Amino acid sequence: MSALLAGLAIGAVGAGTHTQDLPSAVPLRSQASVLRVERGPRIDGRLDEDCWRQAPPIGPLRQMIPRVDADPSEDTEVRLVHDGRALYFGIRCHDREPGKIVATLRQRDADLDPDDRIEIVLDTFRDRRNAYFFQIGAAGSIGDALISKNGGGFKKAWDGIFDGAARIDELGWTAEIEIPFATVAFDPSQPVWGFNLNRCIKRREEFARFAAHTRDSSFFRISQAGDLAGLDGAEQGLGIDVVPFFVLRADDQRGEDASLTGQPGLDATWRLTPSLQAAVTVNTDFAEVEVDDRQVNLTRFPLFFPEKRDFFLQDAGIFDFADLEPNVLLPFFSRRIGLDGAGNEIPILAGAKLTGRAGDWNLGFLDVETDSSGALDGQNLGAARVVYNVGEQSAVGVVGTLGDPTGAADAATYGADLNLGTSSFLGNKNLQSSAWILRTDDGTEAGEDLAYGASLRYPNDLLSLGATFAEVQSEFDPALGFVPRSGIRRWSASAELEPRHEGAIRRTQYQLDVLAVTDLDDRLESGSVELQPLGVLFDSNDGLYLELEGHRERLDEPFEIRDGVVIAPGEYDFGRARLEATFSNARQLSGSATLETGTFYDGRRDDLVLSTSWRPSALVNASLVYQRADVDLEAGDFVVHVARARLDLAFDQRVLWSNLAQVDNDSDSLGINSRLRWILSPGREFYLVVNPLIERQGDSLVATETAAAFKVAWTLRF
Repeated sequence: MSALLAGLAIGAVGAGTHTQDLPSAVPLRSQASVLRVERGPRIDGRLDEDCWRQAPPIGPLRQMIPRVDADPSEDTEVRLVHDGRALYFGIRCHDREPGKIVATLRQRDADLDPDDRIEIVLDTFRDRRNAYFFQIGAAGSIGDALISKNGGGFKKAWDGIFDGAARIDELGWTAEIEIPFATVAFDPSQPVWGFNLNRCIKRREEFARFAAHTRDSSFFRISQAGDLAGLDGAEQGLGIDVVPFFVLRADDQRGEDASLTGQPGLDATWRLTPSLQAAVTVNTDFAEVEVDDRQVNLTRFPLFFPEKRDFFLQDAGIFDFADLEPNVLLPFFSRRIGLDGAGNEIPILAGAKLTGRAGDWNLGFLDVETDSSGALDGQNLGAARVVYNVGEQSAVGVVGTLGDPTGAADAATYGADLNLGTSSFLGNKNLQSSAWILRTDDGTEAGEDLAYGASLRYPNDLLSLGATFAEVQSEFDPALGFVPRSGIRRWSASAELEPRHEGAIRRTQYQLDVLAVTDLDDRLESGSVELQPLGVLFDSNDGLYLELEGHRERLDEPFEIRDGVVIAPGEYDFGRARLEATFSNARQLSGSATLETGTFYDGRRDDLVLSTSWRPSALVNASLVYQRADVDLEAGDFVVHVARARLDLAFDQRVLWSNLAQVDNDSDSLGINSRLRWILSPGREFYLVVNPLIERQGDSLVATETAAAFKVAWTLRF
């Protein structure tokens, strides 16, 4: 252990140093430059402006998948210019078979995994931890995200104001991207950013990358990105965005009078410094946010639903704590604000947020005032996060929250974390560790209100290892956090081996995961061993996976898994097997099938999950997911069905009609979310959302509720 910690300490201090005197195991960073021009290009996907003829291409991309640091099968020319107002990318993706380019998605923020695409990361502070992510597909879809924790956090729901266009021609395809400097935070005195770029040729499942050409370097590992110079003179203007909006709502519930209400609101951001931003929201409304996927809970613990609201997603990575995941706990979970336990909206009167960076400090402060709702009075809720960066991949920080969204009592949570990382362990390997401690305070002297833990991870290409420990005491209850399970000690370990191959099989995967959860007297409550003895990823990108599981559960009290079906207290051992087949989404018709079977508590359970996706053209994107759980227990039998159907119609890159229908036999209802999004120009949008709910009443289907909202948001940038 001391050797590992020494390696981390050395890496934290020295990972940022790159000279010719270093060992060859520590590669020099790839370098690229931006050309300053008087006038940027028109964003139409054509590379016919003078600025593109003036700008030299950056260094060649190198293939990373399937062959590491090899010549790519097709050349890619990338040129970068800026005019002081925005950064522009002009990209020529050569392809000798342009008719085989996969280009099926063109709507904003699509999951572009099925398509040929370009992906970009910009580490604007060059802190080697956080970055902006931008992507464009061959059919013209653009999207963005926030990356945090050196690739450990990825928030796709974030939306920034930027533009892009793509075209397919006889030479392959071209793309232009415009990223206004006002969209991203950066230090204007630092003209060099961290940078990487990735091209995917989908039909070959081939990836070529600008920087980090080693087996243990992933594209999202920001610490290993290259450098982008020449950004002198980048300007953010006054750094003020004002977004007035208006929402018109109509609600019609069966047996009640229909209502029609209208409400204005305002979102605004102001960059107090180029790297520190204040945000304000008034009469906040999230009418445009898509509904959650339905889930049926057959566990003893609450389900986790991710944050989707843009106000809370902006700079959300700053609030990330240690390397904690929802299956352990989150000290701050913004979804607790403005939503009740059932996902119903609680009005937000106003909110303010200050986020950004000052030197080696990362700062995040949030304060929100909610309105009264039913019997619940309005609440003031706040969160704070301060992190100090150490070296290139390490940091120490504190976190705190104040307030209880349920209004039950005074509540506070506070704690600290230490995160160490290096990419130079044993020469060129990745190693990460984290230690943390938290306490909650509800104004009583109950005690047993601590949570603490540590982790050690070795995330590398051929072999990945990990071990974690956490203790969550019985009275630990973060009112603005998420804790699925308290009064426990949780131990986990994992090992994954992924050899590479040539020929029909691209990779094989072997994995072992062990979990033990005890009470605070060290009596086992839950234990599992999951072994994947076979995992095959074919060169076609189809996959076949077999997993064997052994479980032990101890129930100290009855567990009602379903209405009227109660599992008695006792100890239960059961084993299960899972077989999964996946089919490459490079095809118009793709999907997956998973069959899981075996014993379950005092009976058995059989699960089936089928999914399919159909993309006949860039206009139509359709998918269907069906889940079935057939449970046979001594206390009773039941079957759970959940189905989800989606139909997206992208009339062009800026007009999308998205439809989601979900049905399950738990609620015995059909919910529909139909959203029309029209982007007049980046930052200026219309939404029309209709949500009917249809329930079974006897032998009839009855529309019991219909809600509709029209929202217009218009960004004014100064």
